[in-house]
Amino acid sequence: MKPQINEDFTLLDSDDGFKTGVGILKGPYQGVLYHYGKVRLSEEEDHAKMTFSYTIVTSPQIPIDDLTQDTEFHTLIGDILTEILTSKNYEAPRDYDPEEFDI
Repeated sequence: MKPQINEDFTLLDSDDGFKTGVGILKGPYQGVLYHYGKVRLSEEEDHAKMTFSYTIVTSPQIPIDDLTQDTEFHTLIGDILTEILTSKNYEAPRDYDPEEFDI
């Protein structure tokens, strides 16, 4: 089941009003705050592949080092990123490379 914005996670405003962070609202990672870095989309044969970097800002229950090694967490934040990018209410900022952008 795909994560739902404002139900499973929320987008957080920075001081300048931009949505720059993500807060997880439910489940075993509840309370984790993080933000995405570079996101890259590439084609591999008949499907697209997405790679991304991220920085965990705070994790109240699980040590940050453990989260960075947790494949379920990585899958979840990949699913969240997919939901953000495909949401009709969000347009990702672009730079000079049409296949790479920062969130």
